[in-house]
Amino acid sequence: MVMDDLVVKPMSTISSIAMLNKFNIKEVGVLEERVVNVGMDEGLKLLKASLQSKTTLTDVFLEQERPM
Repeated sequence: MVMDDLVVKPMSTISSIAMLNKFNIKEVGVLEERVVNVGMDEGLKLLKASLQSKTTLTDVFLEQERPM
C-alpha cells in the first residue's frame, strides 16, 4: 500500500484496519480504490510533487478533481 506521502506499507488486514482507525474512517463505503497509469509525464509530476509536498499522490492524480 502506498500512502499519499509515498510511504510504502504492507497490505494486510491488520494494517488496513489500523489505517482506517488512524484516519477515523467509520464508513468503508466512502473509500475508493484507484488504478493509475504512470507514464513519463506522471513520473515527472510525481518527482516534482515529492520534493514540494506531503500529499504527493493527491497533488498528481487528483489535481483535476479539486474545485478551483
